Amino acid sequence: MIITREFLAQYVYLDSYIKSIRRRLKYFETHPVLAEHGVVSGSMKDFPYAQCHFVVSGSNVKSDAERKKLVSQLLVDLHGNEQLYEDMKLDIEMFIESLDSIEDKAIMRLKYIDKWTDERIGAELGYDRSTISKKIDKIIKQSELSHNSHS
Repeated sequence: MIITREFLAQYVYLDSYIKSIRRRLKYFETHPVLAEHGVVSGSMKDFPYAQCHFVVSGSNVKSDAERKKLVSQLLVDLHGNEQLYEDMKLDIEMFIESLDSIEDKAIMRLKYIDKWTDERIGAELGYDRSTISKKIDKIIKQSELSHNSHS
């Protein structure tokens, strides 16, 4: 399995996009369609024709239908992207297991599976943030070189 910078960037982006979809769905759950209402003036049908005001209301059918369509599409997008994300995560886990160095395995697992920052990984392993970033770059370059030499 070849893991490239682009693949890892897409994986990280996809995680963020899934969270965005979930936030949007949560918004729709917590903000139901509001009914529209207004005041209508009229008069009694019998004498003395006294003026009356009536409040009329109803849900906005068009916006409710559009909303249901949008929520349905968001659910489809969420499901598809979650499946893609899980497939990518499995590829990354398989790549990590193929690494020879225990340190490389730990760094990549903390970064891409546990979603730690470079700074946090460095603190855990006794390096600074930039060293972790350089180590990740080196791991990815070695993977790309290894793949290119086998092609």
